[in-house]
Amino acid sequence: MKVLSRIAALALLAIGMSAFAHGNMDHIIGIVTKITGNVVTVDMNGKPTDVLLTPTTTYEASGKAGIQSDLKVGDRVVIHALKVEGKETAHEVRLVHPTK
Repeated sequence: MKVLSRIAALALLAIGMSAFAHGNMDHIIGIVTKITGNVVTVDMNGKPTDVLLTPTTTYEASGKAGIQSDLKVGDRVVIHALKVEGKETAHEVRLVHPTK
């Protein structure tokens, strides 16, 4: 019983830490439909969402460090963003290129 309660406590701690890691960031999840300069448009289940990319935005492409030019129309993305002056501003972009 002690082992089970310790496992449960560790699981709750891990969940709490992952939620804290992203703080109050929005999660924008979907498919890239357009890239115009430093703005990427993501289709979130039929709702287009524009996200501003900045020089401090970090990128991860298929599990490895990436750069902005890795981002292509058709990529699946998870973007962690904050609203800055009413605009979604990307902190981190994780992307996966579509398989053919």
